[in-house]
Amino acid sequence: MIYIPNSLTGLSIMNDDFTFFRKKALPVLCGVCLSMAGTFVTFTAQAKVTIVYTSNQPDILFEKSNAHFPQLSTLIKTLKAKKEGSTLFLHGGDSFSPSAMSLFDNANNIIALANMMDVSLFAVGKRELTYDVDILSLRAQDAQFPIVTSNVLDNRTHEIIEGLFSIYEFEVENTRISVASIINPRVLVTYAPQYAEIEDMDTVFKKIAKAQKNVDLKILMTDLEQDASIAIAKEQNFDLILVAIDGPDKLITQGDTQIVLGGGQDGDTVIIEFDNDSEKKLNTRIESLDKYFADPKILSFIEQYQARLGRLYDEKIAVAKSDFTTQKHIIRTRETALANVFTDALRAKANTEIAILNSGSIRNSATYLKGYKFTRGDIQREFPFGGHHVSIEIYGSEIFQMMENALSRIEFEDGRFLNVSGMSITYDSSAPAGERVRSINIAKQPLNKTRLYSMAIPDFYLKGGDNFDMLGNKVAISNAFNKPRSWHVVADYFFQQKNISAPKLNRMVDLANK
Repeated sequence: MIYIPNSLTGLSIMNDDFTFFRKKALPVLCGVCLSMAGTFVTFTAQAKVTIVYTSNQPDILFEKSNAHFPQLSTLIKTLKAKKEGSTLFLHGGDSFSPSAMSLFDNANNIIALANMMDVSLFAVGKRELTYDVDILSLRAQDAQFPIVTSNVLDNRTHEIIEGLFSIYEFEVENTRISVASIINPRVLVTYAPQYAEIEDMDTVFKKIAKAQKNVDLKILMTDLEQDASIAIAKEQNFDLILVAIDGPDKLITQGDTQIVLGGGQDGDTVIIEFDNDSEKKLNTRIESLDKYFADPKILSFIEQYQARLGRLYDEKIAVAKSDFTTQKHIIRTRETALANVFTDALRAKANTEIAILNSGSIRNSATYLKGYKFTRGDIQREFPFGGHHVSIEIYGSEIFQMMENALSRIEFEDGRFLNVSGMSITYDSSAPAGERVRSINIAKQPLNKTRLYSMAIPDFYLKGGDNFDMLGNKVAISNAFNKPRSWHVVADYFFQQKNISAPKLNRMVDLANK
């Protein structure tokens, strides 16, 4: 039995001190048997703890055929009903974007659904910084569960973000389970949050090791990639590393560490069974959600949100006169027709000589066949981050640097790959990064490196996002956009055009494929 003051549940570790997880109401932590008698919480002693893990679930209005939230809810309820131990639902985060609803409510829908599904703990991934630190702090106040990050600080205070926890500890089944969470430092480049800073990793791991010294199960949650997670398993003393991904789930054993790569709205989840008394403490499996029926309460919740957007999003605005695709592996590695149309729309609105659109902002990964009728919802799903464009002036020499950066990670399908309007580039993707651009023409004339050009760019590039440092010191020169969302600009362009045909593909020519 653990003494806990009124209205407090769980133990956390913040800045090397024990503090309590404070909530207005007492949440039931996913299968942990809690009974409130005055000011005490009792945990029923049983043999096993089952952990359900998922991540990368940004779209509660998910329309594809894969099983997702409603079926996951039924799985969790099924595990709890067995009463063969306690169940923890650990959410790996990376879910505040991209989605239509989160664009409107700053990810409040994600936390509301997580509350309904009795999430036990939510780790901060890169997408939790889409709306910057203050929105993340607000969402933490809405949550009936701890939100954890061990290496993200508020750069105004150099302290943990208000309302979050650096490490969280559960005591379940007479077992101490400690959860830490680290985010990929590249978030500062890819999402450019204004008020976030990343603490030095060596310092962070020392703090985690100290906090987890005497616990029974040491867990790290992260959005780092597979190779980095394996390296951590080799160097650190974690029992379980949970990696947020958007793709096929995978289980890897590295020494005494079990690595789980799980996430994405792809119809499955990961179950980890922990038994401190058995020789093999951890047993993991990938569980298909197709076998579980959809929880009607979750369906009703989703339908209520769907109704809020339906009238606007269902309006048909244009017809495809060609086949189009926005598949991720295509748009991040080469020129594509629909991305060209999007960028043309932005340049037309800005009335600039040039416009650019980063492929990472295009997200629906869809195919539109000839004859397809585009809706406003289609365009919003392609631009779920809700950014806007600004007009700047830029020297030709800076444009050259910009395009080298745009092509520098093409082999990694990086979102910095640019779609362009008003200019054309020849390049060699087989050349070393930084030496790939061969020529640039603007309005069919060779680039003049000493001349100023007008250009429309994504607003977050004014912060130097995606390593576009040459854009980071620019000042907007025009109020042509008046800050309408980029997706609104594109949707209005489609509505005006009515028929959308594929432009000729000659703006980004890769000599390596000739």
